[in-house]
Amino acid sequence: MLSGNERDRTTEISTQYIPGWLMNDPVPAAGGDRYARIRIVTALDFERIRHSTICVAGAGALGNEVLKNMALYGPRKLVVVDNDSVDLSNLGRCFLFTEEDALSGRGKADAACESLRRINSDVEFEGRECDVLELDRAFFSVFDAVIGCLDNINARLHVNSNCYYAGVPYIDGGLDGLTGRVQVVVPPEGACYQCTLNASHMKVLDRYFSCSGRETNIPRRRVPAEPSVSALIGSIQSLEAAKLLSGKAQGDSMQFYDGAMNWLENISVAIEPGCDNHGEMIK
Repeated sequence: MLSGNERDRTTEISTQYIPGWLMNDPVPAAGGDRYARIRIVTALDFERIRHSTICVAGAGALGNEVLKNMALYGPRKLVVVDNDSVDLSNLGRCFLFTEEDALSGRGKADAACESLRRINSDVEFEGRECDVLELDRAFFSVFDAVIGCLDNINARLHVNSNCYYAGVPYIDGGLDGLTGRVQVVVPPEGACYQCTLNASHMKVLDRYFSCSGRETNIPRRRVPAEPSVSALIGSIQSLEAAKLLSGKAQGDSMQFYDGAMNWLENISVAIEPGCDNHGEMIK
C-alpha cells in the first residue's frame, strides 16, 4: 500500500504526463467521422494535412509503411512513384502487395494504389510507374511534401536536389537490417541530404556510373529489411511529414535507430559549405 507521500507523488506524475481529458473526461464520441481521433491531436493541423498533396518515392518495405500511414491521414492526393514490379521476396515485408501481384509481376505503384483505395476512398491516389531519375523539378514542385523511401544514393540525391530547388520539404528514410535513419530537409535554410555525404559516398557513386552518365554493371549488396524496423522508420517519416504539413518544420536533424541496441538518437545536421545545393539557386 502506498504511503501518503507516495500517493501525492504518483498524482503529481500523473497530472504532469497524462492529459487531463484522459484522466477525467469521457472520450469524445467519434460519430460518423473517420478522422475524429486524429482531429483531437492538438499538435497537428489536421485540416492542412487533409488539403495537402504528397509524393512518396519508392513503394518497397519502407514505402508500404509510409503510404499506409499517409493514406489514413486522408490528404487530398497521394502520388506513388516506383518503376519496379512486385516479386515474391516483397511479400515478407510489404503488406500492400498480394501473391497474385507477385505472380503476375504487377507494377508496385499500381498494386499499392489499388490497396490504398480500399484503405481510404477519400484520397485521390496516382501511381507513376517510372524511374524517379526521369522526374524533374517541375514534377516535384507541385507537392506540399515529398517522402523518400528509396534504396540507393543516386536516387536520393536526385530527389533531394530537385525538392530543394523547388522549395519543397523532403523527408528521407533508409533501412539496413535492424538499423534505420530519417532526415528532414526543409529548404531553403536547412541542411540537405547531400550535406550528410562524405567523400567515400561520392566515390562509390562515381563507380556506379560511367563517364557517359549511364549506370555500370557493378554488383550491389542486397539491403536487408526487417518488418518491424520498416514500420518504425516509416512511422517516424510519416509523423515528420504530418508535422511539416502542419507548419511545424523541424529540419537540420537526423534520427538514427538501432534495433539491436534498442536506441534512438537525434543528431544535428549542419549545411556542408561545399554542397552544390546551397549556392545560388539555379533558375
